[in-house]
Amino acid sequence: MRDHPLRPRLDEELHSRPSLPVRPPARILHLALLDPASERLRAAFSDFCSRHALPPPGETARQAVVELGTQRLKWERHGEFGTLTLVGPWPEDLLDPLAPPPALLLEITRGLGPIRLAAADIRLAADPGDPPAALIDRFFGHDDVAAALVAGGTARLLTDFRTGPEGFTRYLLLDRELTAARAGRTVRRLCEIDTYRMLAMLAYPLAQEQAPAIGRLEQQLHEVLDDMAAASGPVAERALLERITGLAREVERLIDGQAFRFAAARAYHRIVQQRLVELQEGSISGFQRPTPFLERRLGPAMATCLATERRLETLAQRLARATDLLRTRVDVALEAQNQEVLAGMAERAKAQLRLQETVEGLSVVAISYYALSVLAKVVEPVASHLFAIDESVVIAVLAPIVVAVVWLGLRRIRGRIARGE
Repeated sequence: MRDHPLRPRLDEELHSRPSLPVRPPARILHLALLDPASERLRAAFSDFCSRHALPPPGETARQAVVELGTQRLKWERHGEFGTLTLVGPWPEDLLDPLAPPPALLLEITRGLGPIRLAAADIRLAADPGDPPAALIDRFFGHDDVAAALVAGGTARLLTDFRTGPEGFTRYLLLDRELTAARAGRTVRRLCEIDTYRMLAMLAYPLAQEQAPAIGRLEQQLHEVLDDMAAASGPVAERALLERITGLAREVERLIDGQAFRFAAARAYHRIVQQRLVELQEGSISGFQRPTPFLERRLGPAMATCLATERRLETLAQRLARATDLLRTRVDVALEAQNQEVLAGMAERAKAQLRLQETVEGLSVVAISYYALSVLAKVVEPVASHLFAIDESVVIAVLAPIVVAVVWLGLRRIRGRIARGE
């Protein structure tokens, strides 16, 4: 039995992008870069591997993990972005909020420029058991922080979801009973939440920018519909059709410019929601959990994107209906004009028929006259020499008969023509 040619690829996909096991004390730095920067990140990662005698990723590779002593560096290529994650022990003070990134991370990203979309700085430390307020004051410097028990209560998570002065969003993960594998999965979920929430929010500025344009198009469509009620005549209707066509073209341009971004935002938002569920949050008294903390603004932003997308779709449908309505009006007007043309043609046909009947009457007289003239040439010698009858009497007798025969003959010919024979 042979395997399906795609079976190895599909089986490997299930096990792709594994999390990296990690034990405290550790620091995890995660970067996400959008296209085309993600391609430059891949080239920078390959150059870094070559300089340090490490195996670079293949041309078609989507991920690679290299070992650098006690540190591990992971590169991943996603659909429209790339990520770089550094995991390693951290012997220094984990609660120092201004601890600089390791030199090797700076070495890879130095030439890429300010192109990062998301950056997470996750500190994994043993839970000292202190009240969260003391840790928050030292690590974040303010109290607008979300906190929760995660991973079934085996760890505490503290974060403010803000970009710090060093350019990273800080997360403090306090280990209570985490295994290395479970800690790795939790860290991976935090990295994905930080990345995908930013990717989802990319659609929000676009929705805000398009709102005035959509409102203007809706107002113009309303004006066109008002003018349609008062318009009469082919010239006015043609002008209205050109206006509607212009509006439809602009709406399609807006839809084409945002379709992918809004669809991607929905997908990324679903991933964020799924990863938040996978955190298995538990409440910490006096603190808001990360899920409602994020959804307080992320949810309305995604609702705005969805509303903008639906407004564009509804506007496109209204334009299509208005176009159909105007075309129906034009078709009805054309049909009325065609009826008038057909009526005029019928009147002309009737006139032609009457003229034809008149001509046929004259034709009977003319044909009969010529027929009688021919008969006179034949009847004259016969009537005078054989029967001694005046030829005029014979012609007078034959005249009604000839006229009747000619008339019946022409009538029969016209009947056969009418029957299509």
